[in-house]
Amino acid sequence: MQMSRSDWLQFGLSWSLGLAVLAATIVLLDRYVANAAPISPRPPGPLRRLWRTIPEVRLVLLALPLEALWEIAQFPLYDVGRTGDWRYTLYALAHCTVGDVLILLLSYELVALLRWNRHWLNARVLAPASSFVLFGVAYTVFSEIYNVRIVASWSYGERMPMVPMIGVGAMPLLQWLLLPPVLLWLLWLIAPRIAAERHAVD
Repeated sequence: MQMSRSDWLQFGLSWSLGLAVLAATIVLLDRYVANAAPISPRPPGPLRRLWRTIPEVRLVLLALPLEALWEIAQFPLYDVGRTGDWRYTLYALAHCTVGDVLILLLSYELVALLRWNRHWLNARVLAPASSFVLFGVAYTVFSEIYNVRIVASWSYGERMPMVPMIGVGAMPLLQWLLLPPVLLWLLWLIAPRIAAERHAVD
């Protein structure tokens, strides 16, 4: 089945928006890291304190827009995107995005257990970072096989490119090969600024 003009338009807009959000995120974080505003020695507010002290909060806040945009972009490749029911479509997008973030958190905490350190990403070591990515990839392969082939919770559309041998959709697999490294890079980018702010307050 050939993609219609509306399909191509949705793909183009979704991916363009995703790239724009990623670029804006990088620019804003770069300004944040560059210390555009002086570090205040005053105690931060509760939200700022969570951002500074809890790595999972930073992971979730950075992951939400990227995961949501990826889900929107790949949605036409699933049969659920053809229902025509906008309420169910919104529910499915929200469900998938929240699920993605939970997988990221689970992967993060598994690495934390292996390293016995919740702040493992501060060290910028390749081994735990690779484990973080591989946990997400492994769960995705299992989830796609289980939900598509076994329980039929969802199904691929005819346009979904498939990964040979394992028979899972290429786009969800690509999602977990690309987004976790991007998130780790963004977290590493802001780590020095976070450390400086915490030191200034302490």
